[in-house]
Amino acid sequence: MTKGDLETLRRWFMGYLDRFRKENGELHPLLALKRSHSFRVAENARYIATALRLTEGERCLAEAAGLVHDVGRFTQFIRYGSFRDADTVDHGMEGRQVLEAGGIALFLNPGDCEDLFYAVEYHNRKQAELPINFDEEKDRLLRLLRDADKIDIIEVVLRAVAADGFQDLPEMLPHIVLSRKVSPCVMKAARETKSLAIGQVVTLSDFLILIVTWFSDLNYSPTRELAVKRDVLYRLRRELPNTKAVRNLFADIDEAMNVQGWV
Repeated sequence: MTKGDLETLRRWFMGYLDRFRKENGELHPLLALKRSHSFRVAENARYIATALRLTEGERCLAEAAGLVHDVGRFTQFIRYGSFRDADTVDHGMEGRQVLEAGGIALFLNPGDCEDLFYAVEYHNRKQAELPINFDEEKDRLLRLLRDADKIDIIEVVLRAVAADGFQDLPEMLPHIVLSRKVSPCVMKAARETKSLAIGQVVTLSDFLILIVTWFSDLNYSPTRELAVKRDVLYRLRRELPNTKAVRNLFADIDEAMNVQGWV
């Protein structure tokens, strides 16, 4: 992807956001949050791509994927008033459909376009649900985007918890209550499988535990470096109950981060 292609896509994205503005020109606060998130994921994606010494074209494509990865969230929220995929639509698939309908293919070369659509469609799936694909460039873009997305979601959640206990969470995900208790079934699943589905999450602390499990699913060493630089594991630990089960989970994650073969 060229810098010109990236700039054209950025203009398309800004025009797309304008469709969701109120009469006063403002976005709903949760859509404004997604707008800011999209720009930060784009920055994270370029950082990771640069640290991996990818070509400038690959860096532009990574930044583009970060920018548009959540376009499906906007139509999802307007139609359903929720970001919970299980009750509404798969926002990754929705995002691909938005991009296809938006004429993105008219100004990107076919290879970049398909890699971008693929990354957007699958960025939100659980690891076990990802397709087995032997296209190295396509898979690398997807893994890079998943890392960039996770790192910013963690930051968004931590800032929201520190600011007001994440009062917006029940509006985003109506099935979650703002309790600091950890559900025993959630902790058991986190320890045994290192993975959780959002449908298993009941409380705010369950949601934080889900995020902790993401550290078992990071792909690249620059992502780990970002997590360490931002001290996110310590900040997550600080927001959770000081129980033996929680301490053991963090010990598992610390061990995995120390011994995992980072790319």
